[in-house]
Amino acid sequence: MRSGVMKQLINSIDEISSNDEMAEVIEALKKKRKELKAELTLHALKNFEVGDVVLCDARDGVHEALITKINRTTADIEIGKNKYTAPLSILSPIEEAS
Repeated sequence: MRSGVMKQLINSIDEISSNDEMAEVIEALKKKRKELKAELTLHALKNFEVGDVVLCDARDGVHEALITKINRTTADIEIGKNKYTAPLSILSPIEEAS
């Protein structure tokens, strides 16, 4: 999103004067976040296969991971000798991230 559009959006939020209006904005943001996450998940389902090495954007940094199983919204991965279940939305192909 362009900087000018963001400033305009922030100014509009600053003009909110009631809790009802704030709740409406929050619901719209939650809906958009859910749509974006679903889009990332769908993209991942189409592009990842078992055995792929991917990047996992974890809390403590980005790690290379091996996909051992793909579920509907998550993947079982191995980072080193440790096994994890990760949301597909935090995984990315190594080519894109480099």
